[in-house]
Amino acid sequence: MVTNSKKNLKRFGKAQAREQFAPIVEGLSNNGGIVEVTDYGKVAAVMMSYQDYLWLLAQAKEPFEPKRQLAGSAVLMRELEAASQQITDSVVESLKKSAHDL
Repeated sequence: MVTNSKKNLKRFGKAQAREQFAPIVEGLSNNGGIVEVTDYGKVAAVMMSYQDYLWLLAQAKEPFEPKRQLAGSAVLMRELEAASQQITDSVVESLKKSAHDL
């Protein structure tokens, strides 16, 4: 189970994590915990056991949806679908009105 306990938290630089990869993975698999991998002193990635990962997923109330968008992209897909439905409804109403007016 994932915990916030500092005793289960380890931190390695990127080069050190690369050198110690197999022992890190074995330790996580056997003991759980969290390993932060840093790049120039900032946490760049996190490693955890598969069991901790499954527990973390089970705790999530909703599926993870990234908040990032590509530069210049319009909107998220579900917003596009909603906008498309609004446009369709508007066109249908306009056609009905035009047919009624004729």
